[in-house]
Amino acid sequence: MSKTSKVATSQQKEKKYPTGRLLKSRHLQGYQRDFAKAVLVEPEYSISGAREALDAALK
Repeated sequence: MSKTSKVATSQQKEKKYPTGRLLKSRHLQGYQRDFAKAVLVEPEYSISGAREALDAALK
């Protein structure tokens, strides 16, 4: 198994949480809640996926 497929597999297994719950979590407390709510439009995100989406919107 190559490194690329291992990374893809681990990302697929990452637990997803409802967006509303993530917005209230300590994991995203460094972002303004209104901004995060506007950017995170999907019903569920993993913690790293939510951070990546927010960081991409900030750039």
